[in-house]
Formats: sequence, C-alpha cells, structure tokens
Amino acid sequence: MNPARRRFLKLGSIAALGSIAGCSAPGDSGSSDQNTDKATSGDGGSAATDTASTASAAEFDFGGWLSETSNYDGTTVDRRGNNSVTIEVGASANGGSFGFAPPALWIDPGTEVVWEWTGSGGSHNVVAESGADFRSGDPTDEAGETFARTFEDSGIVTYFCDPHSTMGMKGAIVVGEPGDGTASAGQAYGFQAASFDAYWYSLYNMSTNIAMSGNGVLFPHNDEQRETFQQRIQGITQAADVDSPPVANPNLNMAPFTEGDPHFTQQPVLSNDAGKPDASTLQWDRSQSSGVVSPSSLAWTHLKGVTWAKNFQNHFDILPTESIAPKFRSQVLATLAQLGVNVALVEGNLRANDENMLLISEFEPASGSVVDDTPRLRHHSAVLWFMSDLTTLAEGGWFGYENPEPLIPAKNIRALTDGVAQTTMNAFSADSVLDGATTRDVGELLGGVGWYGTHAGSEDLQSTTAEYANALAGRIRENVAGNGRVEGGAPNQAATQGVVAQGLLWASQIDGVDHTDTADSVVGYMLDELWDPDAGTFQSGTDASTYTITARDAGDITGGLNAADAVLGRSGARDRFATFFNQTFNRGRLQRAERPPSHSEDAEYPLPLPPGAGGEFGQAAVYNSEVEYDSAADEWSVTDPRFRTADALYLANQDIWVGNWGGDFYQGRGVPGESDTPE
Repeated sequence: MNPARRRFLKLGSIAALGSIAGCSAPGDSGSSDQNTDKATSGDGGSAATDTASTASAAEFDFGGWLSETSNYDGTTVDRRGNNSVTIEVGASANGGSFGFAPPALWIDPGTEVVWEWTGSGGSHNVVAESGADFRSGDPTDEAGETFARTFEDSGIVTYFCDPHSTMGMKGAIVVGEPGDGTASAGQAYGFQAASFDAYWYSLYNMSTNIAMSGNGVLFPHNDEQRETFQQRIQGITQAADVDSPPVANPNLNMAPFTEGDPHFTQQPVLSNDAGKPDASTLQWDRSQSSGVVSPSSLAWTHLKGVTWAKNFQNHFDILPTESIAPKFRSQVLATLAQLGVNVALVEGNLRANDENMLLISEFEPASGSVVDDTPRLRHHSAVLWFMSDLTTLAEGGWFGYENPEPLIPAKNIRALTDGVAQTTMNAFSADSVLDGATTRDVGELLGGVGWYGTHAGSEDLQSTTAEYANALAGRIRENVAGNGRVEGGAPNQAATQGVVAQGLLWASQIDGVDHTDTADSVVGYMLDELWDPDAGTFQSGTDASTYTITARDAGDITGGLNAADAVLGRSGARDRFATFFNQTFNRGRLQRAERPPSHSEDAEYPLPLPPGAGGEFGQAAVYNSEVEYDSAADEWSVTDPRFRTADALYLANQDIWVGNWGGDFYQGRGVPGESDTPE
C-alpha cells in the first residue's frame, strides 16, 4: 500500500500550503569530526565533498513514497563510507523550497544523518513515517537549524515534513543492505496514513451528526427560530463570501440525541448536481432514535464543532472557498455551539435547578420532561471541557464566533463556564468523587479540569482548580500499582490507562500541578503490558482472550497515545497508534464506512462507501458502538452497531487532536492552552 494515499485537501493552489507554520522545537544536532559528507547543493541536487567516496547511484523501490517528490529521479544517492551525512531541509523542489536534498540516500549502519535547514520555503520539520521513530520538533524556518539521528539498524526509513508532505516534501534513507532492495517498511501503514484517516473519520462523524443525520433537536424548530434562522444565514453567507451553504438542505443539529440508527431510509445523494451532499436524503429514521438529549451528547458534539471552527479560522487563506466554504462552516459551527449552550444551560433544559449548574442526565425534548435527573460525573466532565474551549473561542478573537454578532456575549459564556466549574468541584469533591464512578471517569474529569484550570475566570478560581486537580490526582495515585496499572477503572484496562494518563497530563498544564511522572508510569503500562503485537491492538486485560473495544474505549486509548507523543515524547507512541488504528478502525470496522476523499483503492483494509455499507440504502460513515477481537481465531466482529453520540463524538475529538493535522493544521494537539487564539 502506498502510504501517501491520503490527501488532505484538493487545493486549487497546493503551494499555498507553505503558509502553515509552527514554533521551533529542534532536536539534538551535531556531526562527526571525520568523513563528514555535505550531501546536498543549493539546487536540490547532490554534491559530494572531497571527503566523500565517488558519488554513485542505486535504485530502490520505495513503494510509491517518493512518487510525487519532484527532485527524486528514481535513484538513491550512495553515501556509504561516511560517518556523517547532511541533508538540506527546504531545498529547491515541489514548486518552491519544499524538498529534502537528496530525497533518497544510502548509508552504512552507524552513520549519523544531519538535517540542516536552509531557511527557505517557510517552516519545516522532519518526522519519521516508517522504519524508525523520530521527530525534529515543531516546524521552524530558522536557517542553520540542525537535527541529527544515527541509524544503527539495516532497513528502509521514510520521513516527511508535516506542513508540506502533501506537496511531496518527503525523503527516504536506505541503511545497509535492506534485503531484496524493496522498501517494504515504506509501504507499511504508518503514522501519516493513520493520522489522515483519523482526520477524515473524525470529520465524517461530526458533519454527519451535526448537519445531516437529523438525530436531534434541529435549528430552526419553531416560528421564532425560523425568522432568526433566515436572518442569521443571510448574515453568515454575506460574511463568508459564498452564495449558498456547502450542504444542501442541512439538518442543523443543536441538541443531538443520545442514540440513533445510521442506516439511510432512502437512496442517499452524497453529491448532487452542484457537488454537494443532500442532507434531505441522508436523514436517519427518527423512530429509531432515543429521542433524548444528555449533557455528554450535546457537549462532545459541540466541542468538536468549536475545534473545527478554530481549524477553519486558522487557514481561511489556503482553504478553497467554493468546495470547503471555511468561513461559512466556521460561523455555523460556532452558532450551533451557542444554540446548544442556550438549550442546555440558559433555558435550563439540562440543569437540575436555578441556583447552580448541577446537570441532570437525560431530557426528552418532545415531551419537555426529565428522563433521568441523576447528576453524573461524566456529563459534568464533558460540559466543563466543552465550555472551557468555547470560552477561548468567545474571548480569543475567532472569526466564527464574532461575525456575525454572537448569540451569547463572551462575558455570559465566561460566567456560565465558571459556574459549571464551581458546581462540578462542589458536587464531586475529591473525597467523594469515586462514589458511583470509576478511576476512568476521574481521568476524563481531569482532562476537563485541565482545560478549565488554564482558562479560569480569576486567579482565585485558578488556584482553587489547581488544588482540586491535585486532590483528584491524589485519588488516582491511591489506585496506581507500582507497575503503573490503574485499578478501579473500566472493563477495558487499556482505556483506563489511556484516559488517566491524558487526564493527568492535561491537568499538569495548570500552574502548580505536575503529575507527569505518574502519567508516564500509567501510559507505560498501557504501551508495555497491554499491547498485543500479533493482534495489532491493545488487550482489554492481561488475561483476556477476547478484546472488547467500544468507541469510548478507543477514544480513551487514542487520548493516551496522543498525550504520550505530544507531551511526554514517548518513543513508539506513533507506531502504536498507526497499528492500533489500522487494525481496530479499519480491519475491525469500528468505523463503518468512508467517503471520498479518504476512500482509496489501494487501502490495506478498505472500508465501503456509504451506499454499500449495509442495509437497503446503505448507512452513514460513522463509528459503530462496539467491536470485538477474538485472539484465538484472529477475527474481528461488530458487536454493537448503534450510534452512541457521546462516545462517537468523544472519539472524534480525540481523533482530530492526534491526527496528522492535529499538530500543524489544527494547532495544539488538544493540549490545554495550546489553541486559544488564531495563529
């Protein structure tokens, strides 16, 4: 399989991707004091120094990895016999200074490779795709910056530049004698392929739920809202530089139901005459929906919308207006998030009383009645996480919130967020937090607390939140064994480890909170003790022969892997994620279908397009609720085909944060405080 099979966007001018930039966080640099070969020249060709052996060229099959790299001519520059070799970063290639030179290199085991930045072509970095595990850091445009890596083992190593990989800025290194000369490692399903898939699956779940499924309370839903809708859409369209929405007949979901059946009830139109999906043909059977709304189903859906509103705002300059309509989407998503807040907190449909922000668990809009009035930890965690990020949208100068005029003023968003935080800390004290809850639930709460604590409305609230986070972490530590295993969690042990590790690391972003050592131990147990290399996924438990993985479990595991990579810099986290994702989401069918542009004929485990995904008319490209792996039979099966909104959208958020664009196209990787204002 060609690991470059995924494309982020069909851009009219792909060179515009060079505008994506990041901050400098270089890795180690250095060079040997003898036999050092400057392997490149300014024009992207090769130029050996007098210490190099006579330049020769070899041919290797990189499985299509360099097929779109313009300065690769099919040959690999032979630099064996040198202790150190230098590769230019930002060499002339791919329509600008978007290349590595040489793009393909042959070296001896034990050779040090030094990547040196030219300072041209914007910000670049160096990230391993397969055959090794390294990352130079965030993209930088600093001329003379270096990053070094010594390669000891024979084989094929492929790598790329995060911001410019889709332009062909890729490279390959042949170390020693790699068997038959075929770059099998370069053909493997690596982090880039997995992270592109995560990006698209996340998008499908969010856009299906919020704009097409009809699985919830839709906007507009009465005469007053219909008048508001017409005025709002007119203002949004004018501000967005488009003539019409990117989805025909959208079902704008402001309060998603907790469950639904994603099978289509008529022939779906995924692309009409104008090239747009027609949501009127993509609705789900409402008689099969739960008909109730929970704080979690609403919060995780609109948190995903807030994430995407920020995503679009950051890159209006490179996203095609006609096909993507980023300004329109940004405003609609921010508007729906505010409508959701109005339904849940301002009108009070999900509040237990008028005195504080204590939340009920389920509300039935059709009857106007409360179905479950029990406050639960997970619902408060989800709303706290969502409201904290919405506060940064409201206060941070994001286009999607400000233009047209917000429905809820920023000061009101702030007051509601502070209220949710104070109520949560009072209702679920550290002493009682495990009463009726699990350590997994506390891990998720710590994630939300981390987001709030970095955005609290006052120094006193920040200090109170730090104390609360430390107390929660103390309860977690009471349940962590010496080997890092967390007791008292979910049936899926890997899920418990992942979400607790992420929660501890997210909370550690608050001033006065630091539990990175505990998080490192916890994620280490997941990576070392629960990984099944034969299955390519995580065990539910060390003694399990059947691994049950829900969408929420997958979100917890993904969150732990993302935190291990983004915060701890854990070696091997990216490789684990790629294999876990390919086996569980693709082969295991946790994701039930895919839509172009993620669909590819050369995928290792291709998913069906929606019309062929089962049922009379097919089904939406969203997550199943649960899959199982039988380790004895080496077989996967879907054991719960329902769409459970909170779990699916929780996973969708984790997927966008770990995705290939989670570090560069969407800033911050989900880490609290890293995506507060537009870049």
